[in-house]
Amino acid sequence: MVLAGLLPAAPAAAAPVPAAKYALAAFGYDQGWRTDRHIRTLVDITRDGKADIVAFGDDGVWTSIALGGGGFAPPKFVLAGYSYNSGWRVGKHPRWAADITGDGFADLVGAGPDGVWTAVGKGDGSFGPMRFVAGIFGSNGRPGPLSVQPGDANLDGRTDLYAFSDGRVDVSLATGDGGFALPYLATAEFTADRFDFAQFKVANIGGDKRPDILSVRYRPALAPMSAIARPDGTYGASQTSTSAEDQSANAIFSVADITGDGYADAVRFGGDANTYTGRATGAGTFTTFGVGVGYFGYNNGTGYGTSSQPSPSIGDVTHDGRADIVGFGSTGVMSAVSRGDGTFGPARLVNADFGSGSGWTVARHPRVLADITGDGAADVVGFGDKGVFVAVADGSGGFGGGQGGKGAAAR
Repeated sequence: MVLAGLLPAAPAAAAPVPAAKYALAAFGYDQGWRTDRHIRTLVDITRDGKADIVAFGDDGVWTSIALGGGGFAPPKFVLAGYSYNSGWRVGKHPRWAADITGDGFADLVGAGPDGVWTAVGKGDGSFGPMRFVAGIFGSNGRPGPLSVQPGDANLDGRTDLYAFSDGRVDVSLATGDGGFALPYLATAEFTADRFDFAQFKVANIGGDKRPDILSVRYRPALAPMSAIARPDGTYGASQTSTSAEDQSANAIFSVADITGDGYADAVRFGGDANTYTGRATGAGTFTTFGVGVGYFGYNNGTGYGTSSQPSPSIGDVTHDGRADIVGFGSTGVMSAVSRGDGTFGPARLVNADFGSGSGWTVARHPRVLADITGDGAADVVGFGDKGVFVAVADGSGGFGGGQGGKGAAAR
């Protein structure tokens, strides 16, 4: 006789891993979009707190407004400019959607071969006509595609432009009407014979909210460097930005605020299996690099940052003001949530889609983090074969979606 109260409890069934939701039959490989020809980005162009799709195609600019809940409105052709057919090229002519007027609506900015062109956002998902505003910042003759970058140099709420060239960094301030003022010399510190022009970044790591300049020096020795913004808009001499003994291993890294203190910290995805971090000190340097999480490195499985799997993404997926790590591996979406001290919780599988095992490839399918619901947490948006797929952040580092997700990119 077996007493009912002593029967062994049945093990709880493991919760199924969510899959992606098919959101829009547009902007995908089947609709003619290609990663080597077309830029697809997400940014709020309607000032409702939700990131919308802005895409630079063969014929011009297309947009799709976020509806909330992970949906998007049908795409609209909004501007015959910045297009592949008119000579704009990925990797050569950077294009952004950023607020250059201070009205809260994202505008279009592009550095073409002849100079900078802008188109002011109307707030309804469309833009005014293209306007030629700065011939001196053209992409021709510059050391690399990152040689022109956006940033709010004077903290007036309008996006300005930084132009890197041999021996100088020039800043052109947004005038508020869609144009830019004549540039001024911000620093003569950086020369092409000593610095890697493919590694420039503009981010706040110093004592105030102004964007600082990060770079990698390779002569006389390989080292990460920083130049801190001054109140007058110029920059001081560059300094080694981390005290790590092995400078060469830590020279190239991404930046994001992983501690929630308002400063951008250093995040390096290692050649081993690990992710390394250095916390911003507030003085323009980082603490010595340490292991932030034992995952997301190049030697994880088939390898992040390879032709099989993209480099991990960094963004706040929990709405706590701290950046987390999201990787698109072979089995799906992996995430590791920031603990606030420079380390992350264990990496875990949180969505069964968007991975190479379900048909997603680096060559064909961009995957990005963006808040498309307006709740403050970054969601996953992927441009697959059929179109746009999404997975909405659940606030704990996971991503919900729809049914029947695996293989969604290829179907």
